[in-house]
Amino acid sequence: MGKDSSAEDDDLGLGSVAAAWTIGGRDFLPYRITLLAKLLDRCTMRLLSASSGLTVAEWRVLAQLVRSSPLSVRQLAEQAWVDRAEVSRAAASLEKRGCIERRANPRDKRSPLLYCTPEGLALAEQIIPSRVEFHASLTGLLDPAQAEALDTAMLTLARHCVDQLEPDAPEARRPRSRRRR
Repeated sequence: MGKDSSAEDDDLGLGSVAAAWTIGGRDFLPYRITLLAKLLDRCTMRLLSASSGLTVAEWRVLAQLVRSSPLSVRQLAEQAWVDRAEVSRAAASLEKRGCIERRANPRDKRSPLLYCTPEGLALAEQIIPSRVEFHASLTGLLDPAQAEALDTAMLTLARHCVDQLEPDAPEARRPRSRRRR
């Protein structure tokens, strides 16, 4: 009699995640990548909660504004490939905490610009060492060849997805025809 699937799942060292990981096997690569992303988000959430009380969405907004401020909600959402509502909620929370501030956008009155405040910068500087340590703990599990192969593979997959999402270039440049009556 062979091993039952729960014993095989336990051999993976993934605990309660093993059953989800094995769904579809290697043929379900996007599913596994999504699952890994959710696990990384949960680890990030735990680290942020302990060090700053920020949510993952708040950290992403703050980190982007520390790097390149000012940005609009639309710009933040586009850069992070997330929903504008998620960015808007995170920005409102960060604004209440004094980490960011809104200012009028001289180019578009309907879309204020978000700026990182000195308090926001100080909070980010407090968080960054634990983020660097977390990243190092992940990359430290891989030898240099594995890290390079993983980076190359992720870039290959990302390029393919971008190609799938980009509008067909010749059609995108073609002006829309208008019906004349």
